[in-house]
Amino acid sequence: YNWRDVHNDLEAGLYAGNYGWDHAAYWGIAEAKAGVDLKEWYKTRTEAEFYLPEFKELIDDPQTHRDWDRISTFDPLGMTAHPPTIAACKAKLDIPELKGLVPDGQIVLPSNEIVTSKCAISYAWNIPLMAGRVGLSEEELRQALYKYSYDSRLLDPKVKTYLPAVGGLTIYTFGDARKLKDEKTEVTVRVHDECIGSDVFGSDICSCRPYLLFAIEEAVKCAQRGGVGIVIYFRKEGRSLGEVIKFRVYNARVNQDGGDRPDMYFHHTEAIAGIRDARFQTMMPDALNWMGVRRIDLLCSMSNEKYEAITGAGIKVMKRVDLPDDFIKDSMRVELDAKIASGYHSDKVEDLAMDRVQARIVFSDRLDARVDI
Repeated sequence: YNWRDVHNDLEAGLYAGNYGWDHAAYWGIAEAKAGVDLKEWYKTRTEAEFYLPEFKELIDDPQTHRDWDRISTFDPLGMTAHPPTIAACKAKLDIPELKGLVPDGQIVLPSNEIVTSKCAISYAWNIPLMAGRVGLSEEELRQALYKYSYDSRLLDPKVKTYLPAVGGLTIYTFGDARKLKDEKTEVTVRVHDECIGSDVFGSDICSCRPYLLFAIEEAVKCAQRGGVGIVIYFRKEGRSLGEVIKFRVYNARVNQDGGDRPDMYFHHTEAIAGIRDARFQTMMPDALNWMGVRRIDLLCSMSNEKYEAITGAGIKVMKRVDLPDDFIKDSMRVELDAKIASGYHSDKVEDLAMDRVQARIVFSDRLDARVDI
């Protein structure tokens, strides 16, 4: 049961869960008030529908499909499917902290706005493939999902696709994504898990927004050098534990005897939530496999789980770096020190540009021989 089967079952309406995902309940109320069958409405396409060429041409290329059999979380053909589960459009980002970028008229405009192509993806889980990905038997996975959804279709072995009631992901690309078809293209990547407090409102108890800004800056610079920068934003608030648990943990951390400190950072999450983390990063590389990424020149991430998931998905990582000191406030040190102590990668950005140049020269010289570096 592979991605083609997921696509066909979605087209046929054979799936558990609801089209609408975390918005399904709102859609239901709106449908009842408007008197419109939204489930059927969303299968239609308008004459004005537009498919962003750079994404459409990238995913239509058979070369991009090489690793699609690894994809377990969504329909790779969702952009043109009925109902659609993927859509892409152009955008301009106005980010005050990144006013120091050099305008080039294409990636960074004279107004300091950053040109990006963004792609939204909603999930369609391949149940048999997902089971192996998260280390459960298919029956164990079905029972676990049923316990938290009471959707009886999950217990039917003929139903193999599930639309979970969770938020999806958004891919932001800088530079022309079609360049990813050329294996010599330089690629910078950040896979970022949602943190609305920091990302949107600037809360300074964690380093999420600074890391996101650093990654966007590196992605833009990569695009300006002729490469492609990729930032993927996953809806996994509070390590997929949610904001209620997250805020309870924050309170416990700052109000404990002795104040907030690294040695107790993970303890409070485990004491309150029962687990340290509800994210499963083995599912995360699907978006990179969908885009045909096979090598990342710079991975902006300290997470060992993310790194292992990406390399486990057949993608080479040439260099990864932690967050530079000038992005870090004192209030963020507890989080960073705790993560580094728990095994998170720590490297410095010094000599990074030279490392990238040397790696690209070696890779270009040896590409045809497929020599690992």
